[in-house]
Amino acid sequence: MEIVVSIGGNKVKYQGSFQKVMENIVKDGKDKEIKILSVHGHQKELRRLKRELRANNKDVYETAKSLSKWFLVKEYRAINRTLKELKKKEDKGSKKRYEELKEKLNQLEERCKLYK
Repeated sequence: MEIVVSIGGNKVKYQGSFQKVMENIVKDGKDKEIKILSVHGHQKELRRLKRELRANNKDVYETAKSLSKWFLVKEYRAINRTLKELKKKEDKGSKKRYEELKEKLNQLEERCKLYK
């Protein structure tokens, strides 16, 4: 996705995944006026962005914040599902993977605190 926004009068271009673009807008646009100048992306991304903009009364910062939170919740739930499956297994590889995912889950919880 590629989006060009005006943050506090400065023109800024973000490129990358939909999730990273929204996280960067949240990080850079706190307590500033944000206007979307142009957007290029896949149809699904554009639909989701437009839907969230309508839900947040055209507030770009709140839209980016809610989308970032949605991505984190999606990832959190996927890791939790995997942890439940790995907990049942007994082999060494599963136990090692379980510990790695547990650590990743803790890091994800720390990131989630930014969007509350």
